[in-house]
Amino acid sequence: MIRLLLLINLLVIALPAKADRLWLVVGASDLSAAGISQKAKPLALAAPNSLIIQTKDCGDNKNVFAWAAEIATSANAAQDALTRVRATLKDAYVKRCDVKPGTLLALRIAAIDSSIADVPGDAVNWQDEDRISSTQPLVDGRVLVIVRYYVDTSDDPLEGRRERVMLVNSLDKRITLEDNCVNPGFAVVSHGRTAFHCAREQAGDYLLHSVLVFDVAGEKLTEIQHCRNPKWSNERTIVCEGELIGSNGKLRLNETRTDLTIKIK
Repeated sequence: MIRLLLLINLLVIALPAKADRLWLVVGASDLSAAGISQKAKPLALAAPNSLIIQTKDCGDNKNVFAWAAEIATSANAAQDALTRVRATLKDAYVKRCDVKPGTLLALRIAAIDSSIADVPGDAVNWQDEDRISSTQPLVDGRVLVIVRYYVDTSDDPLEGRRERVMLVNSLDKRITLEDNCVNPGFAVVSHGRTAFHCAREQAGDYLLHSVLVFDVAGEKLTEIQHCRNPKWSNERTIVCEGELIGSNGKLRLNETRTDLTIKIK
């Protein structure tokens, strides 16, 4: 009965499929993620509710990154906000946006985390895709969000690149499932339980992974080391590709099954 109520709650709080109309007060824009992060950094100091957005979330064919000083839900509120913003940014303007459901903007999550502005200019392995967060809609109506961010740490093999995996049920309900998940894989869901893999180790030319499994409330049920590409065999069994480096230094994959009966209450 408890599991049934939890699943019913998921259906109730699932994100709406209907597009919302918003009015964005835009103060800066750029074609690149690196460029907009630098432009937004000083502007955000005076606009705590600002957000870096991407115009494809509004359905635009050509994607542009923009710093929105404010996000309004009515044209009148947007005009009031525009007056305030133009006191310091003369070229600010209002963009009407029919935001696509399940996007970062629909969730009010920045397309580019504020920490990205601190990526050193001489970082050689950073690409624009390393700077842009993304979403993965789940079959039960929830959304998995991959927040890409930067940490300033010396001698880091990833040059400070990090990826945080969040589960979003609604605009005000977000759960961090894993704070540092390198190259998160596609998530699979069964009865509200979520599984995906993260790269954990480097062995020669190969990345080795762990499969992480969470219950409907976002609590970790288990972590299966040296496994990737999970699938649900049934409500309580996870199947993934076990990873083994052979004596010849080559990666071998074998099917691994994990019964979660004891961990599921």
